[in-house]
Amino acid sequence: MAKYEHNSAKYGYLNLEEIEGVQKALSKLGFDPGKIDGKDGPNTQKAVRAFQAHATIRIDGIVGSETRKALVDELASKAGSGQAEKPAVS
Repeated sequence: MAKYEHNSAKYGYLNLEEIEGVQKALSKLGFDPGKIDGKDGPNTQKAVRAFQAHATIRIDGIVGSETRKALVDELASKAGSGQAEKPAVS
């Protein structure tokens, strides 16, 4: 079980521990990471920076724990759950 994941009827299951899952999440939230290929390339980093600015967190283009948590929170909010899903306990 991933520490950072999202599962909803609207977006399906997303494992945000994997770059491919991060790319899918960014795309579903309107931040274009380019091709969903599991690679942390320049388009993905540009989308990450745009999402970080939107989420008002540190803008560095790196998908660390702060960015993953912000993605989980944003997905939960946009999925209409009304509350953020808690990261799974490992």
